Amino acid sequence: MVDYDHEPDRYEIISIESEIRESIFHKVVKDLETGKAVSCSCKCWSKGNKPCFGMRTIGFDN
Repeated sequence: MVDYDHEPDRYEIISIESEIRESIFHKVVKDLETGKAVSCSCKCWSKGNKPCFGMRTIGFDN
């Protein structure tokens, strides 16, 4: 498991508003080297490892 807190120069956390639920934000972790999303705070990702709207917005490498 990657520890995003210990490598702050490699990752960026981006908040993206949900397209379904108003005032709810996805906290997407973006790898600055690849420019792709690697994780998200939503349950689509945390419970099922399925890329969510926020991850697909940034770009997700399957």
